[in-house]
Amino acid sequence: MKILGITHPITHNNAACILVDGKLVAFAEEERFIRYKNAPKIPAKWAMDYCLRTAGLKLEDIDYIAVGYGDWYKCIWPNFKSQSPGRAIAKTKSMVRQLRWFRWFQPFDFRDPRVINVNHHMAHAASSFFVSGMDKANIMTLDGSGDSESGILAYGEGANITAYHHVSREGSWGSLYEMFTKVLGFQAGSEEGKTMGLASLGIPDIGSLDFIDWEADPVPRIIPEKRDEFLKKIKRRERGGEITDYHKNLAASLQAALEKTGLMMVEYLYKKTGSKNLCLAGGVALNCSMNGKLLQSEFVDNIYIQPASSDAGTALGAAIHVHVEKTGKKPDFIMDHAYWGPEYSNEEIEPLIKECKVAKWRKCDDVCKEAAKKLADNKIVGWFQGRLEIGPRALGNRSILGNPSNPKMKDMINKYVKKREDWRPFAPSMLEEYAADYVEGYFNSPFMILAFNVREDKKDEIISASHLDHTVRVQSVSKRTNPRYWHLIDNFRKITGVPVVINTSFNIAGEPIVCSPRDALRTFFASGMDCLAIGDYLIEKD
Repeated sequence: MKILGITHPITHNNAACILVDGKLVAFAEEERFIRYKNAPKIPAKWAMDYCLRTAGLKLEDIDYIAVGYGDWYKCIWPNFKSQSPGRAIAKTKSMVRQLRWFRWFQPFDFRDPRVINVNHHMAHAASSFFVSGMDKANIMTLDGSGDSESGILAYGEGANITAYHHVSREGSWGSLYEMFTKVLGFQAGSEEGKTMGLASLGIPDIGSLDFIDWEADPVPRIIPEKRDEFLKKIKRRERGGEITDYHKNLAASLQAALEKTGLMMVEYLYKKTGSKNLCLAGGVALNCSMNGKLLQSEFVDNIYIQPASSDAGTALGAAIHVHVEKTGKKPDFIMDHAYWGPEYSNEEIEPLIKECKVAKWRKCDDVCKEAAKKLADNKIVGWFQGRLEIGPRALGNRSILGNPSNPKMKDMINKYVKKREDWRPFAPSMLEEYAADYVEGYFNSPFMILAFNVREDKKDEIISASHLDHTVRVQSVSKRTNPRYWHLIDNFRKITGVPVVINTSFNIAGEPIVCSPRDALRTFFASGMDCLAIGDYLIEKD
């Protein structure tokens, strides 16, 4: 059975995937191909074409086309809920125009009998639970909105998912985080990570957020009218303006409220099911600080977070949901890595290097060893290897790397490469064999979506890979799932004694992570990186 999973183009992170007989063959985000961040409200045509090509299939070979959103009537109907008639009609007309524009894209031709629409949050839930390797687990999905809700609290067992509680669109925690991100002067929908990072620099005051009903049954609830009044009173920061203690404290209060809510939701699920397994998806699941707090709680022993937890993940979830619906069985794989996108051979890379007239390059017998030497010499290294990652975090195939022990390295990468605020943190990639030596309460973290506290005796060793509050978003690197990246870090360990490198995504501000060798070369020469390890080739600047 061949299933094409796609996001509905009204979503903000569009993607496509292919399942063949219960196995994931390919999965990629549209933004990586069209070079437009998140590809909001754009059909995932290039991603779909890549997936079909990788599977050796044509669209007519597909048995089912699974869409990670309810049917188009369900997309429109919620606009009439809790809105003035004029606003609802205007929004509906806009959506109808979008849907008409998308009719050229065959999967959204509503007459195609293969199209199966899947509830947005059930797709989120399926994308996590059914690939987690857990037979039973509590499930929490939270995002801005999808279909008629913004999240569900559910329980998965075997091939079944049961929703216990639905979080309303009007009381969305994801939308709340977006709203605060906007008033803090960041880009809503793509820079929520800045708000999370800023939060650790402030002092929280949850009591100031008087629009949250903490006594609501069964979990805390946002009161939309009071929220809107609160937001009107906030001193909005202009983009690029000074970040004051007021802004830091506001971010801290928001983050603390989200973490408290998440903990209360997890407690509700635990009391209902008795399970201490937890699966997360939806855009809010990318909040690694919240995830770390959930893992530390008394209600969670095991946690799984789908690496493409944004709306991109609903393409995967929809495909999996249809597979389970048609077969009665879970898919035949555990998603323990995120490497499902395009890859490029040396035979494709070398002609491009020559075409671009690169002055200083060579083919290496052991590119891992050569790149490790450069890192040990405090060079900033672009690392382009293997299949492209899915999700917003670079995980060692499209990464920019640095020496975590150099106290100046964070500032160097922020200033000369990423062109971003100096307080923004980077994450460490650690050999999984040594991760527990560096962080407290370590739990397997292959997707860089869990935050941990650095052990006191290791703070200096990874000073530039830690946030100012000495927390880290760990990526544990497995020799089994990414042998080349593992060997790079192991070579760095042999030289320096430190089994850790700084890892940030291979892109510059405002752009998606690089996809192709051409993207990598353009970004390398447009930034302050010193070296580029691409395939078996090492490129250096004079």
